[in-house]
Amino acid sequence: MSVSLQDPASPPTSLPTWRGAGLVLAVAVAIVLLAMTAGFAAAAVFDVWAHADEPRAFAAGETTALLTARVSASLGAFQGVTMLLVLASNARLPAGHSLLRFDVPAGGLRTIAIAVLILLAAAGLYGGLIYTFDRWALEHDMATFAELMKSRNWWLLVLVAAVGAPVAEECLFRGLLYGTLRQSPLGAIGAAVVTAFMWAMLHTSYSIYGILAIMLIGLYLAYVRERTGSLLTPMICHSAYNSAIALSLAFLPDGIFSLPG
Repeated sequence: MSVSLQDPASPPTSLPTWRGAGLVLAVAVAIVLLAMTAGFAAAAVFDVWAHADEPRAFAAGETTALLTARVSASLGAFQGVTMLLVLASNARLPAGHSLLRFDVPAGGLRTIAIAVLILLAAAGLYGGLIYTFDRWALEHDMATFAELMKSRNWWLLVLVAAVGAPVAEECLFRGLLYGTLRQSPLGAIGAAVVTAFMWAMLHTSYSIYGILAIMLIGLYLAYVRERTGSLLTPMICHSAYNSAIALSLAFLPDGIFSLPG
């Protein structure tokens, strides 16, 4: 990968100590909790709007379409609140110390393309191994989304997965959190591990293999963030990975990721 150590991660912030690291971790946890609350609230509002609790006959495919829209609304609210709080936190930093940088990396599109291909190839290999040795685990992780991606509202899920999640989650984990923690005594490696772990904890409904995959991808995205000094490449990598999974689930034959009984 053609990369450059151009101003890695960010300029030093005013929080370089263990105390500062603890403070930014607390802020990140608070952002996640508030965003989760917004997600639950959006789902509740959607239920009222869609009259989900009213007994009535549903047309073929309507139940799955409503569930897809409900999940998308919840995720969209989570991502929107996350982004607003990250922007508010970043705005409180001293002038010139922004942790949200979107510079085009050295090498331009070639660097981005190589980073994406490495991630997709590694993820494909990992997924293939899990499918071979523990197919049930992969089916467990994919079954629910596979069903939703077959509904007529599948594009809503693609939107939040391919746009909302990469923007909000990268700005929080590889932007605000990693950018601050790497200036603390944790250093770049410690910051990468902490942010990858916290990101993986958002996916605890997955199997152990799924959680490990998220952890490894988080480490890779932190590496890309460090090497390019920008959020643009990890954001595009994240988007490409989510898009590949979502579109595969949308267009693969029915039943491939359906759990038995």
